[in-house]
Amino acid sequence: MTWLDRYFFKPSFWQKCLAFILLPVSFLYSLMAILNLYFRKNIDFKKPIISVGNLSFGGNGKTPICKAIAKEFEGVFIVLRGYKRKSKGLFVVKANNQILCDVMQSGDEAMEYAYEENISGVIVSENRAKGIQKAFDLGAKIILLDDAFSKFYIKKFDILLESKIEPYFNFTLPSGAYRLPKFYKKKANFIAKEGKDFYRYSFVKENPKAILVTAIAKPFRLYEHFIKARACYFFNDHYEFKKEELKKLLDKHHCDTLMLTFKDYVKVKDFGFKCQIIELNIELEDSFKKVLQNYLRSFNATC
Repeated sequence: MTWLDRYFFKPSFWQKCLAFILLPVSFLYSLMAILNLYFRKNIDFKKPIISVGNLSFGGNGKTPICKAIAKEFEGVFIVLRGYKRKSKGLFVVKANNQILCDVMQSGDEAMEYAYEENISGVIVSENRAKGIQKAFDLGAKIILLDDAFSKFYIKKFDILLESKIEPYFNFTLPSGAYRLPKFYKKKANFIAKEGKDFYRYSFVKENPKAILVTAIAKPFRLYEHFIKARACYFFNDHYEFKKEELKKLLDKHHCDTLMLTFKDYVKVKDFGFKCQIIELNIELEDSFKKVLQNYLRSFNATC
């Protein structure tokens, strides 16, 4: 675990002390976050919009859940912020099954979605309402919003993810890992619990000539694969890899292969390295699928 992972999920005595010292800051953060929710005009697109989000700080599986949901339907567009991208404003990453930009313009998560054949389009936009409207203009039948639980001004079906690994404290940032007070979970239309409503699987073959390199939130989720590579290196979430630093790591361990998640791969695919992908898959329970189908039927009934 990184220092930040330990602080939020398995804090030491001194980290617990720090969390309590920062409680006044967490109170101010909570107040500002709550006030920010109630100063926007409500928007109803009168079309199916499903949001997949979480209350806590990153790494709860939003991307693989969105990919799993997209496999169940046709005409799905993904709309997301595009964190750490080099572009600004609204940007169409994929439309008509064609990728229209590179990973620097889209961000790593958006490009990961773009490579999914059953996702019709991908749009990045800080303004989610504009992104949604653009997606419908391009022919989207269903919108999936990645990480938009707090966008309560948009009428949507809110799926809130609950991981098996929960934060140690129920505080908001910076004393705890929550981005909104925990009682906001009551606003979710459906709470999807790992191990009950969905199951996470990952697989990769052992390779002594590979080093595992990743820049995802909660890299300890890949713990079972650490022993399958000669060495492991963890970078900050959404880190922008540099070809030369990766080459030095390979040379250091006399390896010829990078072991990566697909989110990492989209950022290094043009570097010319041999890569081995860690497959991260989500299986949805039938009860979860039925909840989604019932939501979509509600629109068919009103047409």
